[in-house]
Amino acid sequence: MGNRLRRPQVPDLKRLAMGASAPKDLVPVTVIAGYLGAGKTTLINELLSHDHGRRLAVLVNDFGAVNIDAALIAGHDGQTISLKNGCVCCSIADELGDALDRVLALDPAADQIVIEASGVADPANVAAYGQGWPGCRLDAVVVLADAETVQARSRDQFVGELVVRQLRRADIVMATKCDLVTEAGLAAVMDWLTETAAGAPILTRRAGQLEPELLLETAQPTARPGRQRSHAGNGPGEPAFDSAVVEVDGTLDRDRVEAALQDWPDSVLRVKGILRFNGAAGGLHIVQRVGRRWSIEPAPNGFTPDHTGKLVVIGLPGTLYHRDLTASLNRQAQ
Repeated sequence: MGNRLRRPQVPDLKRLAMGASAPKDLVPVTVIAGYLGAGKTTLINELLSHDHGRRLAVLVNDFGAVNIDAALIAGHDGQTISLKNGCVCCSIADELGDALDRVLALDPAADQIVIEASGVADPANVAAYGQGWPGCRLDAVVVLADAETVQARSRDQFVGELVVRQLRRADIVMATKCDLVTEAGLAAVMDWLTETAAGAPILTRRAGQLEPELLLETAQPTARPGRQRSHAGNGPGEPAFDSAVVEVDGTLDRDRVEAALQDWPDSVLRVKGILRFNGAAGGLHIVQRVGRRWSIEPAPNGFTPDHTGKLVVIGLPGTLYHRDLTASLNRQAQ
């Protein structure tokens, strides 16, 4: 998967300009990118088999590279593999737009679409589909980087520019194969990635480690306000990330909330929730941030959420200061 050179895909601009769907109809799209050998296939396999509670439609370049356990397969029609957990795996074949249309027509509908970009693709070209294809909205671009080889690849006279460009397109960078480098080597790679990726948060991944909360829209503001800790870390008892539920009283000014979202540190990986704004832009709005990308969209007509005035915030361990996050938003409330 991702190991064959393919012609660059350019979105059909006329198609992208067609009437947008209502917010409730838009399916979030996550792009998984990274140079050849970064571990995209392994990650895709784990996402398909993991019990994350999401009905995923995963678009891949090559079925043959996806080693799906036969016991998990419910059906196979040549272009689509249906899994017993509700997920599907679809072949991109030659046209990404056609593949998106196929998965958007699925019944029951997918909760989220994951696109595997070719190892030699510019993630921006793939993300353009998620951003504007009818029925879709872009959730995040996650770029994988092989901790053992990424620096050497970046200096290669033939592919170095592409490797760096991929990293700079990322909302989140995930350093993979971290168990194959020394502690000092990993620290050096992390420093280099932080500088090269121009502000994108950098995560580490070791063999068998998967945190769907960071890659997928799984967060829901159902917990009590405060700080909770995940225990899916790199070692015994070591959390891979922290989560907090930030509660806001009253209505807020949209411009000030936008400023707060931009000012929150890069250690904040994901934000999702429902807030009520005042003034001309009043009413309920769906607020999201993934890495450096954020969006505020009006809630659909008739939308009746179970939880308003709450944001789920997921971040790197030891960096979420709940009181500071809460105070920064409540200062904007009326």
